[in-house]
Amino acid sequence: MEAIKLPSKETLQNGLDTVIDYVISTDYTVIEAYVDKLREQNTGISCDKLAHKILNRKSVKNGLVGAVTGLGGFITLPISVPADLACSWKIQASMAFSIAYVYGHTKDTTDLKTDLYLLLAGDSVKEALKQMGIELSKAVTKKAVQKYITKDIMLKIWRVVGRKIITKAGEKSLTSFVKLVPMVGAPVGFMFDWSATQAVGRFAISYYRG
Repeated sequence: MEAIKLPSKETLQNGLDTVIDYVISTDYTVIEAYVDKLREQNTGISCDKLAHKILNRKSVKNGLVGAVTGLGGFITLPISVPADLACSWKIQASMAFSIAYVYGHTKDTTDLKTDLYLLLAGDSVKEALKQMGIELSKAVTKKAVQKYITKDIMLKIWRVVGRKIITKAGEKSLTSFVKLVPMVGAPVGFMFDWSATQAVGRFAISYYRG
């Protein structure tokens, strides 16, 4: 089995920065229109139900991406990040920003870039806060973050996020390797990306609902 070579931590973080900036600058008006159309098509739907509808749709979409090999071309990154990893980030970022918009947050009222770092880190954020003596509820809510998170704490959390990105990139590379095995790789890739998107989406709902 050939050793899997991962991009460096700096490369991955630069790649994530590029994807997030791309989504905010290029896709955000499309995201708002997408959410507005869904709300119009589902008259009277609650914010929670609409957010879960978006979560489920994006999870399936990312799962399908994970099941297919040879992706590329949606964005030209200035650094070397695997195309399927960048594509997964893009779908998760669009989903998180869609959920933010469902609950009334926009790029003009919220630091979406910082939020996405928190969302992608997931439980690692809560663990980092716990280690720093900051006891929050199970869900790290936006209100709690605004109250307790200082710039110094945010920098420490970003270090955790960096390790999380490395870990996820490694797991993603392993699933990409498994996809070379006929009849086995596609289901593994689907479940990996579906599960990862579910985790980010559920955390986003808790975060923005708060």
